[in-house]
Amino acid sequence: MGTLQSRLFLTYFVIIGVTLGLTALSLFLLLGGYREAISYGNLEDLATLINQQALAEVDPEAADGQAGSQDELLTRLSGFLNQRDATAGATDIAVAVTNATGTVVARAGIYDIEGVVIDELTETASESGPQRCRMGINGGGELLCVSIPISPQVVDQYEGTEAAAIVVAQPAAGLGEVFGDLMPRLLFSGIIGVVAALVLGFLLSQSVAAPLRNIARAARSVARGNYRQRVPATGPREVRDLATNFNRMTEEVQRSQQTLRDFLANISHELKTPLTSIRGFGTAIADGTIDDPAGITRSATIICDESNRVLRLVEELLDLSRIESGQVSMRQEDVDLTELLEHVHEVFALRSEENGVAVEVESVGNTRIRGDYDRLEQVLNNLLDNALRHTPRGGTVRVQSREVQQGLVQVAVTDNGPGIPQDDIPHLFERFYRANGTGTKPAKGYGLGLAITREIVRAHGGDIWVTSESGRGTSFVFTLPDSGLPARTAGGSTTRRRRARQRAGRLRRNGS
Repeated sequence: MGTLQSRLFLTYFVIIGVTLGLTALSLFLLLGGYREAISYGNLEDLATLINQQALAEVDPEAADGQAGSQDELLTRLSGFLNQRDATAGATDIAVAVTNATGTVVARAGIYDIEGVVIDELTETASESGPQRCRMGINGGGELLCVSIPISPQVVDQYEGTEAAAIVVAQPAAGLGEVFGDLMPRLLFSGIIGVVAALVLGFLLSQSVAAPLRNIARAARSVARGNYRQRVPATGPREVRDLATNFNRMTEEVQRSQQTLRDFLANISHELKTPLTSIRGFGTAIADGTIDDPAGITRSATIICDESNRVLRLVEELLDLSRIESGQVSMRQEDVDLTELLEHVHEVFALRSEENGVAVEVESVGNTRIRGDYDRLEQVLNNLLDNALRHTPRGGTVRVQSREVQQGLVQVAVTDNGPGIPQDDIPHLFERFYRANGTGTKPAKGYGLGLAITREIVRAHGGDIWVTSESGRGTSFVFTLPDSGLPARTAGGSTTRRRRARQRAGRLRRNGS
């Protein structure tokens, strides 16, 4: 009984068995009273017929003083019953005559009820109607009975007797008799019900257990490294939900594993070049290949630059990891966005002049936001650095901010460079994503800057996205809550973050 299917099957069987047992017991109890009611009905009909028969045999020309005895009356009454028994078969019905006090003064039948007093008379609509009663048997036992007053015409003919009522009696059906009568039928019905329940229980348990077994097999397969494993969503709703969530989990695990492999490959590539340069020039200096002072100075400079490059890469990785894990708290302070944009403009003024690229800053509406000034400056530095590197001489980079709705400020950094291929846009914010090269163009890497930018924006309760058109430029757009809304810390409310993303998603769909 260790499997789920066997437990479900046993549960169905026990429930159906208990239900059938309670149903049988209820039938015994209900049918016992039902059978008693039928017996009373038959006795009432029979008592009425006997009384009518007695009335029909009254001789209106009988001479006065020729009153009959109660035995003669009983003989006449039982005669009708005997005629009925001859055609219907043997019966256990008794006929008796009682006096005004309800005591049996004469009887016919197999039961010793002479001198018995009937009791428990019920009320009737009329005094001449049949009345239900019970009566004992001398020596033990009980009979159901119906008493009906004798018609006045009959009493007049038998005025010398004590006869007052006719009683028809029959043994009460016990629970044992009812049980013995119904048991074969109930057993037959119960066997059919149990067989049907077993078949149905097996099918139902199979419908639940089979999908779960599929999920268990798939889970073992995933544990062995087969992340392409999927299971069909079949069975009850809860099992279908489990299968759907399992497939979604497997997809996420597969994606995470692929991302991890890509990350290791990309970071290896990023570290390989500077480390190769460091080793090559260091070896050249050590073995005397480079021995002139100018060469040694140039090699040392290259080694220093490449070492700083590796150090920056490691620091960016640590920074990104701390932000994603919530270990970095963003300062909560009022920031004048216009002032921040002007500051960044000044920082890049010399570089933009050297590259021959114009940088235009425009701020409209509410420019007060709440967040970490240094981290927001880092975001703008990353975006402006990318824009200047990809904008040709004579081009323009525009930085615009505006309040798109109450509580939400939008910032856009737009260039008119060559644009980004549509296939690369969904991956721009991935770590070390490397676009595929085309023709003579080598593969292009995006490093960690955009990944860090996205995490900083999200840590402030905003979102960031990209729109680009080949040959017409690229626009990086991000949203931030204004000073009227508290920005969330890196470990803060996920609800506020989700709502900010929903607002930003609506802006994207509306083309803002």
